Order: sequence, then structure tokens, then C-alpha cells
Amino acid sequence: MRQIDLVRENSDKKKFEAAVETALDRARHDPRTAEADVAGDDLEEATEVLRGALPSARIDTPKKAEASFMAEAIILEELRPAWFIKDDAIEIGGNYDRIDLVRNNQAELNETARRVGRVDLIFHPTLDYAGTGWLLADDIAVTNRHVAQVFASGDGFGRWDFAQGAFDRKMEARLDFLHQFAQDDSARRRADVVEVLYIAGPEEPDFAFVRVVPPAGMEPVEFSDRLVEPGQPIAAIGYPAWDGRRNDPQLMEQLFGGIYGVKRFSPGLARASSRRHVFESDYTSLGGNSGSAVIDIATGKALGLHFAGLFRDTNYAVEAPIVQAALRRITTQVAVPLEGPSADPVSSPESLADRAGYQADFLGPELEVALPGFGEWQDDLAPVSPGNGSELKYTHFSVIQSASRRLPLLTAVNIDGDKALNLKRKGTWRLDGRLEEEHQIGNALYSKNPIDRGHLVRRMDPGWGDTREEAQQGELDSFHYTNSAPQHAHLNQRDWLGLEDYILGSATTRGFSACVMTGPVFRDSDPELRAQPGAEGVKIPREYWKVAAMVNDDTGALSVTGYVLSQGEMLAGLTEAAFILGEYKTYQVRLSLIESATGMDFGALKDFDPLAGAEESLFGQAAFEVAGPESLQL
Repeated sequence: MRQIDLVRENSDKKKFEAAVETALDRARHDPRTAEADVAGDDLEEATEVLRGALPSARIDTPKKAEASFMAEAIILEELRPAWFIKDDAIEIGGNYDRIDLVRNNQAELNETARRVGRVDLIFHPTLDYAGTGWLLADDIAVTNRHVAQVFASGDGFGRWDFAQGAFDRKMEARLDFLHQFAQDDSARRRADVVEVLYIAGPEEPDFAFVRVVPPAGMEPVEFSDRLVEPGQPIAAIGYPAWDGRRNDPQLMEQLFGGIYGVKRFSPGLARASSRRHVFESDYTSLGGNSGSAVIDIATGKALGLHFAGLFRDTNYAVEAPIVQAALRRITTQVAVPLEGPSADPVSSPESLADRAGYQADFLGPELEVALPGFGEWQDDLAPVSPGNGSELKYTHFSVIQSASRRLPLLTAVNIDGDKALNLKRKGTWRLDGRLEEEHQIGNALYSKNPIDRGHLVRRMDPGWGDTREEAQQGELDSFHYTNSAPQHAHLNQRDWLGLEDYILGSATTRGFSACVMTGPVFRDSDPELRAQPGAEGVKIPREYWKVAAMVNDDTGALSVTGYVLSQGEMLAGLTEAAFILGEYKTYQVRLSLIESATGMDFGALKDFDPLAGAEESLFGQAAFEVAGPESLQL
């Protein structure tokens, strides 16, 4: 029984839509076995049945539904050819309204096309190939999420592997950069896929990265440094497949001459788009073009990644800056000397013996701001010597160190704005002699790479006291590597570093005092720094959290607010609009969201969170972008 027959009997809107989505999902992942379930008439029929069952409901049109589920499509009958690429050269033969531009830049366009390959499959039970991919770094290729999901699957923890295939074998994939019209079958130019690096989630743009072993001497596709403009001449380079269920077969025959699965150059013009991180165009595409490089005809440089289309309407591509930013996020792997003895200066246990550390009752005896419960991290807390505790106490702040990650799990600082002094920067970064060296990382992590050494407790936050010496000691203590977290140079810290100032500067913050806890979000999928392949490395956190507690001077009540510095991963469950990959931003969020991301428990502090009652489904209430003091919800 077809999916549409199953859902006709169901008058529940959500279940009905879920069944139609399932059918569409099956079709885009394995069109040979599922395409009959979601032919165009079925979509129309599904919508009409749903409207009849729920006449008062707002039902999306088939056009919207199909566009959002990754079809590929013919847009125009005229002036949009799909030229063969033969012997690594574009065969210009049909009409196109900027054909002279193609001729004038053919050498550059041919060179870019050489780096675009067909994603061939081995041990897949029914498919020979899944789509298109192209080299965008020395050993990394990009394709669509829905292409990678044909041969790979994830474990739910940010790790991916090749899926089970025929003959009780795991599937394999490779990019074949030939598969050209009238090609000599003995010709070979391939790149084996050796690792699945990243498959975007359902709330993210449709892309995936794989590690490949490219042919000798092959350079990556170069990205354009300009955004797409409406009317700009562009082209998709890929491997269109027969796709008669979603396109007119006669029109397909007219444009493709019955020849599919070979490399083609499809020129068109860009269009304006209302979708975020996406541009539109009228080039010709079919199933198999998924993952095509969309390039600027004037330069041959990549403008984006094709992922979807709608017959006689438009094609969609992810903008190049989003692909580039995502690539930066997963490729933080540089050679650093992490092994061997350290040459870093070390503070002796004796020199730190008198430190009082963070005080939970700093805001008042009835307003305790205790450290959170560490949950699953409890057994991973690095032991502090002497004694059996895990709290590294400094002047006005404390640190809890993760033994496995060799980085701070949490810092907590008391800030007294009334007693703060303006001190000159004097600190020298040091290891803490109270921890085993194997549980902390020194300057080797930050040498000759794009990683910045970032204070979790800002150096000025503990720089207060009744005397200048006390304030100076607080600042100097902040220069311990136990208070340092590696942050990529692209991370924008302006509003993040200014949060304490925003909070203390609030007109209702009593005494300009606060308790602030800060830490990284540790994930198994964090990118790794390592000295060499196979060596032990350090995983670099991609997101950070902060919890700030202060007393409202008007009410005398405690206010506890939570924040994240994120590219969107922590916020993806709230709404698709939260996806901001490529640009770090600071958000105020519920403490419960930080708890779920970190595995910690803030206990009764959640009762004092002004966002505690915000509904998870309403992004505007559950998370606020922080662009200055006026953005805070205190």
C-alpha cells in the first residue's frame, strides 16, 4: 500500500503531515524504490484530502511541501541548456542569454569542473550513485546531507559511519571526477571517501563533509569572495539523473536527449531569495544534481551548494559563506607539540595555599549561589593536591577542572564592582602545581595555530579588594591555564566579554555585585587539535555558557540569568531560525537549556531565572540575542 493510502484514513493533521513527510523522505534518499509513493499527483491529492478532513486548518500547498523536501527540477524550457562536459571541456552547443561570457571564461570554468565528481556507491543494494560532490579543501569534499545519508548514518552523538549495505558489507563511496559523455571506460580520476566528517542536522542547511584521498595534484574549488546578486550569470556543475516523476519526461528528453548520469554544465541566472542563507536560480537540474557546485560564470569560483529545486519554479543553493564557516568549524586540526615535558612556569601549591576561592554567600547569607551539581562529570573532576577535593581556589574565584578534557569544566567568580580597580595587565600564564600536569594544558596548545587563549574568568573580574595588593593578586591569579579555554580566532567575543559590564551596569543591580559561572560545552563531536595523525589530541569546545546571579535592588530578590556564546547548535531545538552557523553570537537563554547541554544541575537557581516560564517553541521568549545592555532580560 502506498504511503498516501495509509494516511488518507488519518484525520489528525500532525500524523497526516508526518506520513507525507516520511514518504517524501524515502523518495529523496532512495528514489528508485520510493519515487512512486510521492509522485506529483499524490502531493496534490494529499493536500486535498487533508483540507477536506480539516477545513479550518492552514495547509501548505504542494508547491511549498515539495520545495522543502529536496527535489531537483527543470525551470525553463528555453535558454537553459545542460551542456555536456567532455574531455574536461564544456561543449557549448545550445542557446543561453550570456553565452559569450561562458566562451570568454571557458578555461577557468573547465578547471573548476574538473574538481566536481559523481558520488558513486559500492555495496548499495539498488543505487550506483547518490548525487554530486566537489573538493573544497585539500582532502575534504562537500555534498548534500540527503546525499550523504544514502551511504552513512550517525550514532546520535556527532559521529558518523558507513551504513550497512548488500552482501553483509558496509557501503563505500567515492568521488569520480570523470563520468563524462562518450568517455573512455578505462579512464580513472577518483577520490575514495575514507571518513564521514559531518552531516548537518535537520535544522541546518543541507550539507555534509567527507574526507577523501584526492588524485595527485588536484586543487580545491576556490570560493568567490562576493555574495550572489539577482541577475548574476551562474551555473550548476553536476550529474543529473533521470527524474521523470518530478519533471515532464518529454521536456527532459528535449533537454537531455535521454543521456543521464554524466557531467553537465547548466547555466542560468540568479534570483532574489527570501530564504535565509539560500539563493535561487533558474538553471536546469534533475535528481543527481544534489550537491552540485554552483559557480560564478565570470570567475569560475564557487558561490554555493545546490540542494533543491521545484519544477518550473526555482532551484535552491546554500550560500558559500555558510559552507565555508561550517568547514572552518570542523577543521580545527593543526600540528602542535602536545607531547613531552612542559616548559611553562608553574605556581607552587605553597604559593596558592592562602586563596579563599569563590564564596557562595557573597551576595548575602540568605541569597546563596552554590556551585551546580556535576552529574555525569562527577567522576571526571581532576583531583587537587593537597587534599581530596576538586576545587582550585584562587583570589575571588574558583575553577573545577575536567581530567579527561584537560580544560576547565567550570569557573566561578565573585565580582564587587564598587571595589574594582583599574589595573595594568601584568599577568604571565602559568600552570597550577596543585594539579597533575596530565590534567592541564599549557602554551603548547596555543602555538602556531588559529587558536586563541581565552580567559573564562576575565582578568578584571577578580581584580577588586580593600587594597590594591588584593586586587592585583586576583588579576594575576586569572593567568593560570586552568582559567584558559581555547577559542578559535573567528569567534566574536565582543558582547560575550561585555556581559559582566552590562549586568553590573544595570540600574537595578544592588551594589554592582554579581556571582558569575562560566564554562565550555563539551561534546564528543568537538574538533580536535593533535600533534600528528594518531597522536593524542585536545578537543576544542565550540560553544560556551555563562550563568550570572545578582540582587535586584528594587525588590531585594535574586535574579539568575543564563547565556550562551554559540553558532546555533545549542539553540537548534528551539527553532530553525536559531541556526546561525558561520557567526558566533551571544544569547540569553533559560538555565534549563544550559543544564541539558552540559549535564550539570543548577538546582534552586532555576527558580530565579526570568526566562524560566518561557515556552520552548517560542524563540522570541526562550532566547534573546544580546547586542548590548538593552537586550538583557533581568
